Amino acid sequence: MRTTNIGEKQMKKKLTVSFIALLCMVATMPFQAQAAEFTDMNGHWAKKEIQYLYDRNIIGGYPDGTFKPNEPITRAQASAMLIKALKIPLIENPKVVFKDVSKKSSYYKILATVNEKGILRGDHGVMRPSENTSRAQMAAILRRSFNIPFDSQPTFVDVVPAHWAYADINGIAKQRIAGGSEGKYMPSQSVTRAQFSAFLTRALDDSMKIGRYHSYVSQKGKTVEQNGFSYNMNNGLVKKELKTGKSEKILNQQDFEATDGVWVSYMENWFDVIVYNDEVFIPYLRAIGQASELPMEYGVIRTKTERFTGPKDSMIMSSFSGETMRNVFIWNDRIYYTNEAMKRDYYRTPNIPKDSKLTLYSVAMDGSDRKKVRDFDARILFYEDPSEPSFIPNENQNNASVLFDHSMMYFFNKTGVYQYSLLDQKTSKLSSIQGKHMSVTDTQLIVTGQDGKKYVFKK
Repeated sequence: MRTTNIGEKQMKKKLTVSFIALLCMVATMPFQAQAAEFTDMNGHWAKKEIQYLYDRNIIGGYPDGTFKPNEPITRAQASAMLIKALKIPLIENPKVVFKDVSKKSSYYKILATVNEKGILRGDHGVMRPSENTSRAQMAAILRRSFNIPFDSQPTFVDVVPAHWAYADINGIAKQRIAGGSEGKYMPSQSVTRAQFSAFLTRALDDSMKIGRYHSYVSQKGKTVEQNGFSYNMNNGLVKKELKTGKSEKILNQQDFEATDGVWVSYMENWFDVIVYNDEVFIPYLRAIGQASELPMEYGVIRTKTERFTGPKDSMIMSSFSGETMRNVFIWNDRIYYTNEAMKRDYYRTPNIPKDSKLTLYSVAMDGSDRKKVRDFDARILFYEDPSEPSFIPNENQNNASVLFDHSMMYFFNKTGVYQYSLLDQKTSKLSSIQGKHMSVTDTQLIVTGQDGKKYVFKK
């Protein structure tokens, strides 16, 4: 029988720990024996950013000459890169105790330092050093590291206000550090070595940032706030600087020429405004029917957030002939709207509950490439406006039974309340209550029933 003495066991244990530490550190320590030209980076989209970090001794490759750009990066590796990038001196005699990081670990001082600085912290003393870093975690880490302000403007179609890193992700996106793909950020996916390198480089050097910020989710309401300004209708489109209170009117009814034989209302105080990046969209009324006294058509005005001096006709986007254009919402660079199949249903008294079939369409930002999304039934109900004596509820460009919020469309009919996801095109029933009005917060859908009670649903 072979025997093993205690000294031999201890030696093997030390060798094992050292080997594991080496594997972890090689991901961030430059491999000087290999030139900066990694064998697996030819033509890679992040080659320039990786070279930037390599030249500054912030990141390195593997002994075989590769960089492995698509490998996920761990929390420990990300911490090591940030320590080097920000030139943060390590705490020499840290006192913090982690349940899953030995004080003998080569990463202990690094993790203790980022923990002390508030860059990356564990839960209840657990740092999870070998856990892959998600794209959401990366956003939070970078925002804290570079003191980037939170931002509440929605940016990506798959990051809703209820997401824990919503303001972090919007913050680094607004600073042109992070981008997405087809309007998506994919917050739960593991961030790769290439992605983290690109984001870190952009945070370090303004000249390496993404060309321009772009949001994929519009904001809609009677008043919309964005980038330090508010926009609303007050005898025209008014832009107000929130810090100083200074206001300017950037569009008036008088800016549009009268149309012979056709009544058009471009600017009413009860109109919603939709802000999408540096543009404002205003759904308007067109061609009142003589018998019904209701609009036969609707359209959309499209203008800049600055005073527009070009031809006014270029701002008009009319609905398709014979169609209405209600419940307008802009999402992922497309304009969504509904059209009712039976327009005569809308001439009825709005207080009598009745369903009507609506069709949801989407068009490109210039009004082309119209696509049918789906049909659905919704109650013929509209909001009243006591402040506007001349307001006719049926004229409203929005149904009280249809509400867009971020990447979701909520609607109700005689069978209940539903939600439809623009992301995965799936519909789910939330309740069988008979709705009357809807509103949303960052985390809740609030439905007022026909019985006058409020019903709250978690988003």
